[in-house]
Amino acid sequence: MVKATLKEQEELINSLRKNVKYDTKEFTLELLHSKFNRYIEDGKNREITIPFYQRNFVWDKKQQSKFIESILLGLPISTMTFAEIENGVLEIIDGSQRMRTINAFLNNELKLIGLDKLSSLNELTFNNFSSSRKRKIKNSTVRAIVIFDLEKDNIDISHELFDRLNTGGEALTTMEIIRGSKQGEFVNFIFKECANNSTLNQLSYFSKQDKKRGYREEFLIKYFAFIENMEFHTTLNDYLDNYIDTQNDNFKNDVYKDKQLQQFKEMLSFVKKHNLIQDISINRKNRLLAIYIGTTLALQEQDLSNKKDINLFTSEFIENAKSNGFEKLKDNVELVKNIILS
Repeated sequence: MVKATLKEQEELINSLRKNVKYDTKEFTLELLHSKFNRYIEDGKNREITIPFYQRNFVWDKKQQSKFIESILLGLPISTMTFAEIENGVLEIIDGSQRMRTINAFLNNELKLIGLDKLSSLNELTFNNFSSSRKRKIKNSTVRAIVIFDLEKDNIDISHELFDRLNTGGEALTTMEIIRGSKQGEFVNFIFKECANNSTLNQLSYFSKQDKKRGYREEFLIKYFAFIENMEFHTTLNDYLDNYIDTQNDNFKNDVYKDKQLQQFKEMLSFVKKHNLIQDISINRKNRLLAIYIGTTLALQEQDLSNKKDINLFTSEFIENAKSNGFEKLKDNVELVKNIILS
């Protein structure tokens, strides 16, 4: 293999560098706990949120207790990493297990076990400490990197950072967990019937990283879930989790499954025929999701076999798509549906 020249090395590195801005902060446990439990205006996201692509709470009680012991002893704690997204919400890129442990402890839900240095504290919960010690615990700090002003596809960059910060033996994606813990007819349908659809992959330009880490399958689960309902009153993660469970049961019915597959294929055929996907360089997945969902909803309402001359990429659509916010996605879904039906 021919080695790159010094000039070629620099050109390659510069062409692939990510334009990522960040601050380093010190967050108290009290602040992290408060923001993790406080909802923003939309009632669906908390001020600190754990994205769908991250794994579930997998630390056992001993691992959680060891982490709290390190805090009590004043030992260095690994830096947490957040991305500041829509409306100032902090999305955890690295540190979800630590965040969940802090939350469980301060909620008095964690009983300490397996402590070595502070063995006399075993069996205690947060409420068993004195008032002064509880204040000191809450005042303890964790160093954090907060990434902001991501100029390109926020979701893709967040995913990539997550991958690079979680390359250890226990690192799992949401899709890996779902295949293990939520195995069923719907999950099989997503992986086997939809993810490998040639038209979907031709239109969507999923990257090798998307396919390797299961982000394509995550995208498809959101597509099917949002077609059915975008007015849920729980957190996004809870809605998707419950939706998967329900659909695993529904997809045992072959007639229901065939209808869903036919609808999916008709949507892709319509999108391809009318060349509805144009510039998707910014927030690519958000734009695709809006187009696919809006098109499906339009096809459910009317026979559009004679439809011609559709242009979805209005200034309003493009402006909405710059945001990762759920409400803007809903706006674009409605916009796409109305343009197609007009």
